Amino acid sequence: MSESKENTEKQDLARNAWRSLLIPAVGSAAFFSSMLTNIFKTYTKHGFPKNSFKKTDYFLMAIPFVIIPLALFDGIDIPEEITG
Repeated sequence: MSESKENTEKQDLARNAWRSLLIPAVGSAAFFSSMLTNIFKTYTKHGFPKNSFKKTDYFLMAIPFVIIPLALFDGIDIPEEITG
């Protein structure tokens, strides 16, 4: 196989890999913006959530703040071949 054809195939694979991230990213952004809109609507209608949450609610709300850094730490594993 020629070098040009190999480069084209590598570029196509890389492009498809990056494009496969677009659908979840767009869906996540839509979900996040919808959630923020609903938070603002609820705040406008009911005010600040004074005494609305129990300890278990705070625990559930804290889970993403634990999972996101763990996922990022695990996902940002730079291969040795790139770093030299």
